[in-house]
Amino acid sequence: MVRLLVVASLLSTALAAPALVWKNNNSKAVHDAEGVHVGRLLSSHAGSSDESSLASVLFSIDRAADGQEALSAITPQLEAVAKKEPSVTHYHVWGSDSRKTLSREARNSVTEGEHVLELDLNDFKNKLSNFKDDQVLRKSNTVVVHISANTPAKDIDATVSAAIDHSAVNTVILTALRGVEEVKQERVFRRMTQKKDKAPSRRRLEEEGDEDNNNNNNDDDNSGVYYVHMTPNIFAGILFTLFFRHDRQYWHRLHGNDFQFRCLCIQDA
Repeated sequence: MVRLLVVASLLSTALAAPALVWKNNNSKAVHDAEGVHVGRLLSSHAGSSDESSLASVLFSIDRAADGQEALSAITPQLEAVAKKEPSVTHYHVWGSDSRKTLSREARNSVTEGEHVLELDLNDFKNKLSNFKDDQVLRKSNTVVVHISANTPAKDIDATVSAAIDHSAVNTVILTALRGVEEVKQERVFRRMTQKKDKAPSRRRLEEEGDEDNNNNNNDDDNSGVYYVHMTPNIFAGILFTLFFRHDRQYWHRLHGNDFQFRCLCIQDA
């Protein structure tokens, strides 16, 4: 219990939604402080499955009423789960912006022919208790369980704990949707980065070739494209212009001195 409270205190300082992972292979506990995308989280922790087992069950808690991610606040209340040490603790999981994006990433994480089943907490609880006779659940590889933020902590605790202990579940993942402010900040940063990349601040030079063909077939290919502040031809032109102007001034000055010298010679004669 103390160990999970320490984890909860660390989760509360995370910049993104955390995730706790339990595997039935009793692997050594790992703490991952680096960011991981939810799609990679699912694909990397999914175990093998057949009609007698589930590869993974992902529990995702909706945002709290104030828009914050809800797992950090509810973790100390999960007493049964606290007795089971996570195999992996991820402190920063991104990509879980909404139920829709989470469902899409879950489907992208499975291979062709594998099935993803989406349920609410009560439906999953009933199906898991009747796993042997539930053909829909048995044919699924990954189950995504969406949990409303106002669900009592004791119900979440009991269902997640039951999934961890169930012999037919290879991997259990408990996470939450990211907070609203974090999602907004990421989108603002992304827009700023895109605008900066599009700013025409440098001169572009392209290698010789069929420009029209490149534009039609290689829109995203930037090989052979260089960005420089000044080309050699431009620099040579500037030097030539400065030299020409200086040479004209020197010639007029020399010609004027020669003219004055001739006048003096004529007067002396």
